[in-house]
Amino acid sequence: MASYFFYCPNPECPNNSPLSDNGDWYEKHGVHPTKAFGRVPRYQCKECGRTFSDQTFSLNYYLKKQTDFKALFKHLNSNNSDCFIGRNVGLSVDSVQLRRERLARNGMFFQQKILENIPINEPLAADGFESYTKSKFYPTNINIMVGSKSLFLYYLTESLQRRKGVMTERQKKRVKTEYADKSFQDSRLHSKFRVLLEYLKGRTLNQSVTLFTDEHKTYKRVIDKMNSIKTGREETQMPRIKHFQISSLLPRDKNNPLHPVNYHDRQIRKDIPNHRRKTICHARNDRCMLTRMIIYMVSHNFFKPLLIKSSRNQTAARHCDALGVDASNLVYWKSVLFTKRFIQSRVNLPEYFKDIWFKRTATPLNEGRDYV
Repeated sequence: MASYFFYCPNPECPNNSPLSDNGDWYEKHGVHPTKAFGRVPRYQCKECGRTFSDQTFSLNYYLKKQTDFKALFKHLNSNNSDCFIGRNVGLSVDSVQLRRERLARNGMFFQQKILENIPINEPLAADGFESYTKSKFYPTNINIMVGSKSLFLYYLTESLQRRKGVMTERQKKRVKTEYADKSFQDSRLHSKFRVLLEYLKGRTLNQSVTLFTDEHKTYKRVIDKMNSIKTGREETQMPRIKHFQISSLLPRDKNNPLHPVNYHDRQIRKDIPNHRRKTICHARNDRCMLTRMIIYMVSHNFFKPLLIKSSRNQTAARHCDALGVDASNLVYWKSVLFTKRFIQSRVNLPEYFKDIWFKRTATPLNEGRDYV
């Protein structure tokens, strides 16, 4: 039987694809002793000579301490800070961050695999969740796209901006020097909202999709510009967007078309310590903050019950069920989500998810890429 997680790791090798593990294409290459995992068998590809081991395809690869990623996933979705999690599982803050990034990469792969060949067949709501990174001089919008019926969180991007609003004289003086060597050009709301909408390419059943937003002028400008591009629409698979703007002053109940994004705003505040009101756990690095958001996305879409009335009365349904996902496919990928190492080249990720994966999202806080 073909194994999805057993192949030559050399991307240039003909055996770099899910192959049979019956030994036709590889041979045993001794044993590698480790303190954390004992004796680990090694193999060698007969075609290119590349060596690898069972750990190559494990989520615990290169770690000095074996980790229960399923338990860590629950910690990360319990509104606990990295320091608190580290104390409880016996890891340093840096070690928690490393493992969180691995879970986030697996999460992006997992969601994209489950949604393969499943079109969006419902109205959508989009908005920017307001928070900040490093300090309040770096306010950020986490732009989210949510299914109006399923409350499924499809996609997210991040845009940063300069501080605005009323400031003290001391703060006004700081502003003059704070942004002197910073560029917000590549992380503006205009460009990142466009990236959010480009997720819809090839994802809808029809050549149109209904989208609800608030009355932010940037949203209308971006959508009008995208709708005006008539040539090449079939080639780019970009649907026409039927845009409806809703006042933010209306009651935020379930009858409000913006309820899906308002609901997620509340859940994000509740579930992620970076975004609690008056928190001391605010994000110091926006790229790390995005990995937390990805883990929240996967937890909400695939693990959180659709309806919770009490601890004893929870529905078995999940938010992904309304999309018509293949149940057996979902069961399989859930079974390996916390144990196997998902490789980016094995799935067609949306462009911004690739940027999160390789930690190259645009930000004025750092120059260049972070270490992956």
